[in-house]
Amino acid sequence: MRSLLALLAMLCALTLGAQGLEASHRAAMEALYGEANPWGADDPALFREYVAPLTTLGETPVDWLPVLRPIAQALTAGAKTPLEAAMRLNRGLWKRVDVVYSTKRDKPNQDPLHSMRIGMASCSGLSILLVDACRSVGIPARVVGCRWRNKPGNHTWVEVWSEGDWHPLGAFEDTPPDKLWFLADAADATDDDPRYAIYAARATPDAAGTIFYGWGVPAERVTARYARKATPAAEGVRVHIAAERDGARVAIPFTVEGKRYVTPGPLQDLNDYATLTLPPGSTFTIHMEGRAFTHRAEPNAIFVEQL
Repeated sequence: MRSLLALLAMLCALTLGAQGLEASHRAAMEALYGEANPWGADDPALFREYVAPLTTLGETPVDWLPVLRPIAQALTAGAKTPLEAAMRLNRGLWKRVDVVYSTKRDKPNQDPLHSMRIGMASCSGLSILLVDACRSVGIPARVVGCRWRNKPGNHTWVEVWSEGDWHPLGAFEDTPPDKLWFLADAADATDDDPRYAIYAARATPDAAGTIFYGWGVPAERVTARYARKATPAAEGVRVHIAAERDGARVAIPFTVEGKRYVTPGPLQDLNDYATLTLPPGSTFTIHMEGRAFTHRAEPNAIFVEQL
């Protein structure tokens, strides 16, 4: 949505300045949700940390409320719980705002109006946009992320507060919370090494003064939550499969030992792979588009087949 409303919101940000915009935004959120919240965020701490804030990962402050609230209201009408409402947002928001996943975005922590203006965002920008859409209708939401411990790269996702607990959602991924592709990798995280812990962004510092990795914003460690959420893997080692054609990812069906899989396409997160669990050290063959690719199963090996 490259709308006049978005332009007016940006002009508002330029006029008020960052501090004035923060104060104006908080006043608007308190007027909407300070006394009654349809999603149960009347807990002052939840409201302060995860509904009222204007920014999440140090992105440019912009007045996103008048842009996102009407869209979010329409998409969440009739939802019974905050999680149901957030899942509806995650299913319908992206076409409404005309934003897709892309590593060609301008910067990782884009503000939501910037993402809407250029029509693309990485996992961090998508997560910021979904969090702000949730907050616009009073749903407590936060950005969560980590560096992968056992493979290259990192990832950012969203948690929403619903019925007394936090629930993960992958922004731009219409997938139930318990079936998200990154849960098995997140279960490898550890608090023993802060580089590979999982962090949830906050508005104010926690008692330990925790900082979100790489972003310098207040956070808390939530690593232990994902050890519980991950589905126990079958005995063996995980290997990760993707395919590229002319330098771009493609979604291609393939088989290994008669089982069918599909590689992730260009609009799926770059850290998302078709993941197989195989006997350690075994040799396996990928059959894809009439070709055969043979590899050895080593822990967390990544194979990107060139077509």
